[in-house]
Amino acid sequence: MIVDDEINATLVRPLPSGAKLHAFIDACHSGTMLDLPFLCRMDRQRRYIWEDHRPRSGTWKGASGGEAISFSSCDDNQTSADTSVLSNIPSIGALTYSFIQALELGHGTTYGRMLNSMRSTICNTDGSSELGGGDGVVTSLLTMLLTGGSRSGRFRQEPQLTAILPFYIYAKPFSL
Repeated sequence: MIVDDEINATLVRPLPSGAKLHAFIDACHSGTMLDLPFLCRMDRQRRYIWEDHRPRSGTWKGASGGEAISFSSCDDNQTSADTSVLSNIPSIGALTYSFIQALELGHGTTYGRMLNSMRSTICNTDGSSELGGGDGVVTSLLTMLLTGGSRSGRFRQEPQLTAILPFYIYAKPFSL
């Protein structure tokens, strides 16, 4: 098993100044896969805030001058759906699909718009919404996949954004 400390030490810490790493991790329990020090969460007022996840030991989880940002398909305690209902591809992760949709619909201008669009695509799987602006009705089967068996429409897969340093997600342009 590969632990997040090893992934951080191998991929993140060696990043030199001027280098940028974007990770898109469409897997179960992937919220802090790169072990980056800051996690962007939605608070009760539905605003994004950065949580400080730096270890108490003082161990640096950042890079050697570079930038690392990660989109993960779900929180560390959540599972991530793979389905063919979302697209014509035999099996695609919900995060991957929602990322592609956000780009195709022009919602990828800032990290905030990108995250909102991806969350909305996944969240709006209540069986009555059309996904992706007209790509077809999301069935109750998909709702059950994304909510862990719940028909209530309340999703349990919540895309996560982590970074080496916090930034204003609605001002920082999204660029690969």
